[in-house]
Amino acid sequence: MPDSAIRAVVELAASQHSAITRRQAAELGMDRRRVATAMRQGWLGEPHPGVLQIAGSPATFERRVMCAVLSVGGVAVASHRTAARLHRLDGLQRFDSVELSTDRSHRWRHPDVIAHHVVDVPECDIVRVDGIPTTGLARTLVDLGSVASNRDQVGRALTDLRRRGTSMRWIRETAQRLHRPGQRGTGLALRLLDAIPCEGRVPDSWFEELLARCVDRPDIPEVIPQYRIRDALGRVVARTDLGIPAVRLGLEAHSRRFHFGPAAEPLDEQRDLAVAACGWELLYLGWHATKRPAEVADIVAEVVRARRAAVDL
Repeated sequence: MPDSAIRAVVELAASQHSAITRRQAAELGMDRRRVATAMRQGWLGEPHPGVLQIAGSPATFERRVMCAVLSVGGVAVASHRTAARLHRLDGLQRFDSVELSTDRSHRWRHPDVIAHHVVDVPECDIVRVDGIPTTGLARTLVDLGSVASNRDQVGRALTDLRRRGTSMRWIRETAQRLHRPGQRGTGLALRLLDAIPCEGRVPDSWFEELLARCVDRPDIPEVIPQYRIRDALGRVVARTDLGIPAVRLGLEAHSRRFHFGPAAEPLDEQRDLAVAACGWELLYLGWHATKRPAEVADIVAEVVRARRAAVDL
């Protein structure tokens, strides 16, 4: 085989994470007989039927994905959790299986690949990530809901996209376009998008029950809703959802986890520093809302005891 053909094969493979199809190799002057010779010589391998890879090349996640995509013959794209990892979405960086989507006319199976046979993946849903055909961010987020281990995993990915400035309208329109009765991923995506205006906020009913339990406990001092925290000069520095002035403890009905961005973070820091300078402590209840109000009331009572023991209040 001429050196030019070898060079052409190696160059194309280098642009495809060291992988190339037999058809691509043949178009570059490397027929089946020459491929067999190269495999005997040990510088080519065949991880999937019809797909060759350069022996000794780094065994990266991207190479595994590219080999799987090429093996389906140009009708597959990296999708779901694999696409989320390629896009580097928060919480999916450690997913190590290869997951792809292909149309239903190609009933393709491989023991090391999770294949989703779908109606189609239109061009508007496909991008290239590191040269690999991959579902775009919106389609990836929507697909993720059908395979994710829990709702929080999808919510975490959505929060990451919001940090990046990704259009929520684009994601919503993609979910609506793909939605069919019984599809879990699209429904979850739409519910998470609907919850954005109040995300991280503790439900009012839960918070009202917590207030009632705190007020009803003798080991928790007077609790005042919408309490204004003032500095030594009497200026209001913050207003907390629930205030326990006897121990300078405030309860906030949301989670710090959902306060992000260049505008919100400095304001939160300034507010918290001003509150701390007045000797107050704030508890954020977004995560605690996963527990029963009675359990959280016990936690509040423990914090009250600790503050009484730590300072002379």
